[in-house]
Amino acid sequence: MPDHYAQLGLAPGASPAEIKAAYHTQLKEFPAHTHPQEFKATRAAYEALRKAPPGGDDIFEVSPIPAELDTATLAQLKQRAIAAVEVSLKDLIRSTF
Repeated sequence: MPDHYAQLGLAPGASPAEIKAAYHTQLKEFPAHTHPQEFKATRAAYEALRKAPPGGDDIFEVSPIPAELDTATLAQLKQRAIAAVEVSLKDLIRSTF
């Protein structure tokens, strides 16, 4: 989105009123009939910023979720894992041959 702000000559985080004013200023500077490419770029930047959710760039930012682990449950899981992995030498020899 910073590209869109730069296209309109704005700093990131500009208010909707500032975006609209900059858009109209750019339209006066680059009319569609004499500067079609600039007009399309300006229009695309304005539409992208107009439809952007408030807050802008942090829509995909991941916020951490605090987690609390129960020590008793962890101890039970540890015991189950150890019991599942423990194999006697006789069992290992039997399963191998």
